[in-house]
Amino acid sequence: MAQMPFRFSITRLDVCKKMKGESRKVRGRSTVPHDDSVSEAPSNQSQRYDDYEEEGFRELPPEEQRCVNAKLFLMREGSEVDGQNLYNHLSTLLTKILVEKSDDALNKLEDESKDFKREKFTYKEPFIKDNPGRTPSEVLAHAQWQMMKTACGDPKFIPNESFDLPDEDEEDIYRLIPNLMKQALFFEQAGVGLPREEFIRITTAMRELVEKWPIETLRFWGKILGTRKNYYVVEAEFKDGEYESDLSDDEGDEDKSSNDKIEDSMIFDDESTTVTDEIKPFYKPPPRIPCESLGTGLNKHVYFVCNEPGLPWIRLPHINPAQIVAARKIRRFFTGDLGEHIVSHPPFPGLEKNLLRAQIARISAATTVSPIGYFRFDDNEEEEDAEESGSNGRNTCIIDQEFEGMPLRDLCDPTGQTWCHHMQSVLPQGRNTWFNPMEGKSGEGGEEDSDEEERNEPDEPEPEVGPPLLTPVSEDQPVHDSPAWIPRISSRLVPEFAVAMLQSNTWPGSWTFGAERGRYFTSLYIGWGQKNLGGAFEPEIPPDVMEEFPSGPEITEADDPSPEEESAFKAALADKEFDAEFGEDQAEEETSDVDD
Repeated sequence: MAQMPFRFSITRLDVCKKMKGESRKVRGRSTVPHDDSVSEAPSNQSQRYDDYEEEGFRELPPEEQRCVNAKLFLMREGSEVDGQNLYNHLSTLLTKILVEKSDDALNKLEDESKDFKREKFTYKEPFIKDNPGRTPSEVLAHAQWQMMKTACGDPKFIPNESFDLPDEDEEDIYRLIPNLMKQALFFEQAGVGLPREEFIRITTAMRELVEKWPIETLRFWGKILGTRKNYYVVEAEFKDGEYESDLSDDEGDEDKSSNDKIEDSMIFDDESTTVTDEIKPFYKPPPRIPCESLGTGLNKHVYFVCNEPGLPWIRLPHINPAQIVAARKIRRFFTGDLGEHIVSHPPFPGLEKNLLRAQIARISAATTVSPIGYFRFDDNEEEEDAEESGSNGRNTCIIDQEFEGMPLRDLCDPTGQTWCHHMQSVLPQGRNTWFNPMEGKSGEGGEEDSDEEERNEPDEPEPEVGPPLLTPVSEDQPVHDSPAWIPRISSRLVPEFAVAMLQSNTWPGSWTFGAERGRYFTSLYIGWGQKNLGGAFEPEIPPDVMEEFPSGPEITEADDPSPEEESAFKAALADKEFDAEFGEDQAEEETSDVDD
């Protein structure tokens, strides 16, 4: 490919200075314009050449002047930012092209020019605006990419080489992760569940949990929808002795109660205030119900949540009975922010993370079901121990290894006699096992207050009893005119390969499938975390205003006297003072007479 010649050439300044075989110095810049309109020098300039030669200077011919002007124009400072000029820029580009001698030099000229400008660019002034942070979508994409990269390891894969998979006999913590793809297959047959891509991300994200926590069992609990963000919930059970305590709510409550006692003492024990027992407020708050110990009851399982698979897992705090009781009296959608304050009536004692934990406990206790016969009671547990714990019957069960399963027809029985609850129900007190609030008061106080406490304390409360463990779901309370559970088959067209599905009407969004003759089953919840009340929600009415003090003449305010009554009172008081003064003078006179 022939190269087109340049229309002008940039020569060195020494070439333009040659005249008569000698190199002379040029002073100043020519005033000849840089265009083609300049013609030959006029004849009257010959004398000027002679004058300049006598002084050692000369004036260039027009052609050489245009060459010098062109070079000076190109060498002007082009930018105040990088200090580059067009002459250096073109010289660098032409030098690089001549060195490389590429056949595609014309097409590469513009790209080379941009690259050279980008390399030489320098910003002398500081930035006015800060560098904007990444958007939530970018943060999520980066987190999921790191999650996949960590799980898959080196992306280079050679198909012919085999993986070093762990042996089945070896201990592998990742075997604790459930097979969500198998569960997704059965849930898809019923038309419920999540996309497969989402199940893959959840499975990969659960690897972080088994790496950081001493987990014994792990289960994908479900997905709770929110107004701004959603919650992915994972249920875990720790090994024995690994239930460490969080920021204890018990200590906070104890501090609060102690502060209340201090405030009460400051109000009623002030030296300047005389308060009798008759006008002290007789209201006493209800006794505080302690939460169940870690690893038992409602705190047996530990729950982790995240807004998207790939983001950090956050462990939810333990639950206490007061939060369960308050959660039953309010209805509120979740926002997706665990630190959101709960504004409700009655007031909820905690943040959204506590309300989320309370709803998860309620849903788990009501919707965790299994085929009858899969679980059985432990023969080593005695019924006397169960009665002492305050539960109705036994409170633990184990898997029956001799369970042979049942046919699909029995699993889809409309009466629900073939499914049962294998998790304890939540009592109205907010616990799985009933706690007697009068036990801790027997040894408190002195002998002086024993009679008064006996008069003011109520009678012994009746123990709360819930349905026993492994109770069939057919005994659950119906929702309005509908049963609590709806069993059905996943497909009537291909019943040979169908599975049994169980849908909850009490908690819409809770599903359970049973496959392989009931030997393989699991539950999943996908919903807003709201219970089906069967009607309109009626908020709790505020209680009646209590009398602060008993009415009586001691605290009753007297009416102001009228002017006439006030005048009569002043006159009687003056007479009384006059009589007292006159009586004293008369008594002095009588004593003086006796002395005389």
